[in-house]
Amino acid sequence: MTKIIFLLFIFSTLQSISQKLKVELEFKYVQPNCNGTESKQGTDEISKKEKPLANCKLYLYLKNKCIDTVKTNESGTVIVKLLPGKYFLYEAWKHFKRTPDGSSINDFFKDCMVKEWLKPNYILTISEGDLRMDYNDVSASRCPNQYSCLKVRHLPTEIKRK
Repeated sequence: MTKIIFLLFIFSTLQSISQKLKVELEFKYVQPNCNGTESKQGTDEISKKEKPLANCKLYLYLKNKCIDTVKTNESGTVIVKLLPGKYFLYEAWKHFKRTPDGSSINDFFKDCMVKEWLKPNYILTISEGDLRMDYNDVSASRCPNQYSCLKVRHLPTEIKRK
């Protein structure tokens, strides 16, 4: 009888330790001005306003293994159930070891790209009662001529307005 009680105690302890927590994550970014023109005073603050990272698929890693994918909704949020721990989120191009804009790897320095693929876009730390998400960088927050590892950085052409 004591063995059964002991086993029930261990089972209930393990179950409470491995309890997943429901977490709502909100992903935002600042869209850059990539047209090469200087913004007028006042509009610069408007353009630096955070926007939701809508419909973006991110790959969730724990202990160097991809354990899940999440996709943000129109408002840039995701609701997931996760165990306490430290998670790393990567954009698809990093997960699949590609370039940020889908162009040829020959346009980029390969050794530099290998280092970029290892850098998570977000670091999520979950502990009971505490949630912390650190933002590193997402492709939507950069102009194509600002991507890391580019061999040739073309300057954006100025848009001619009528």
